[in-house]
Amino acid sequence: MAYPNYTADGSYWTVRKQGSIYWVARMRRVNGSYEWLDTWGGYERAGAAAGAAAQLAYNQAREDVLKELVGTLHTALDGAGLGALPTPAPVRPPDRSQLPAAVELDEPED
Repeated sequence: MAYPNYTADGSYWTVRKQGSIYWVARMRRVNGSYEWLDTWGGYERAGAAAGAAAQLAYNQAREDVLKELVGTLHTALDGAGLGALPTPAPVRPPDRSQLPAAVELDEPED
């Protein structure tokens, strides 16, 4: 059974058991074998580990989709001539002689 790419980088979150610990790991299939990319943590119960893997996969997929949508939106806006305006140059401060004189404040009343 071939796994589809669950994230933009081709990796997926899953659970692997080693001894009595269920590890939440991010893996990628490379040339017929699996490469262990990242480890979130270990759990004593399979259900807790699977829940963590599902939440991590959801969060990563959400971030990947958001990045893709933002990129597509910016490309479409640029194509329509509605891209971001260039940042204006910073305004130079005026010479000291052009600054207003210091304002004298009344003495505070007690």
